Amino acid sequence: MAGRSLTSSVSLGAVPRWAALLGIIIVSRTVSTALMLWFAAGQAENPWTGAHPDLFEFSRIWDSHWYRIVAEVGYPAELPMTGDGRVGESAWAFMPVFPLIVRALMALSGAPFAYVSVVVSLAAFAGFIVCADRLFRHLVGDRAALWAVAVVAFSPVSPVYQVGYAESLGMLFLTLVLIGLVEKRWALAAIAIPLAALTRPLGAALTIALIVLVVVKWKSDSKRAYLWLTALAAASTAAWPAIAWLVTGRMTAYLETELAWRRPYLNGESGHGWGTGWWDSAKWWFHESAPWVIVALAIVVAVIAILPATRRLGAVALSWSFGYLGYLVLVLFPQSSIFRLLAPMWPLAGAVSRSRTASIVAIGVGIVGQFFWIQWCWSVQGSDWTPP
Repeated sequence: MAGRSLTSSVSLGAVPRWAALLGIIIVSRTVSTALMLWFAAGQAENPWTGAHPDLFEFSRIWDSHWYRIVAEVGYPAELPMTGDGRVGESAWAFMPVFPLIVRALMALSGAPFAYVSVVVSLAAFAGFIVCADRLFRHLVGDRAALWAVAVVAFSPVSPVYQVGYAESLGMLFLTLVLIGLVEKRWALAAIAIPLAALTRPLGAALTIALIVLVVVKWKSDSKRAYLWLTALAAASTAAWPAIAWLVTGRMTAYLETELAWRRPYLNGESGHGWGTGWWDSAKWWFHESAPWVIVALAIVVAVIAILPATRRLGAVALSWSFGYLGYLVLVLFPQSSIFRLLAPMWPLAGAVSRSRTASIVAIGVGIVGQFFWIQWCWSVQGSDWTPP
């Protein structure tokens, strides 16, 4: 399986694999684009655009605005402070790889951020899909891999893969890390780990996953490689907070900037304790029903984890997926962006891919989910508290 090229036939007919992947890329982006255009046509004036923006303007709202700031003017040397003396929102909450690539291409092409950021995201998405197929072929085999890729490409949050966000690029680098681990291509993993960690905040989760793999692989010949990669992931995790400290002179600049977005949900408090964000969030959104919500979520995670189809995905996919979830539990205060933040657990799509019926249902649910995700999270409705 691993030795077959992208031109090998799909299970149905003699369609080259590259053509099948190209079809998934084109059709999935056509669906997402159509939905984005639908909502852009009805979009009212908002803090980022006028009424009825075109697709590119509609694709640069929300956090894309911060990436635009980095691409056009860089990071601030002085942190903005709020009236109560706390660190306010700034570009330091956003990793540098995506906006710096966009900045370079803007300089070369003369095109504005709205266009270049979308092109970079689309190109990275295409690369992500091709690499995800390679990984899934290791995890679930040739036939199921295409279904798994389609489930990912049509997932509810997949419109984010074509806007001015770093998600596509982060997914691409993450996939290269996972391929490197599965294929024992340590140099590939070593190159991709810092790139992933400086594109999206994935470094800590990769560190957790690699620690798990060190334990699992302790008696194997790969132990030393996993130890070195774990150290690299930890260093990559620390790199951006260290850079923010160096530039601003404030040791906790990055962490305090991240917390600036959460204070409205925490009644102005400075933050929440490690591992308490999900409980605090459940109380915020569901009040007295919070314990039941937490129990229900724990049951869902446990059921997914013990399914035979999940366990067959292998140590690398499971260590990453549940290591990443553990990271979110430790640091996150969930709100509407939780749907986007769960997307890096995409290797779990392999669990449904062996069933054609389950895959088709998942794709259908994903398309319907895109409609509601754009409506609830991406489109801006007045004083909107539902960021994507």
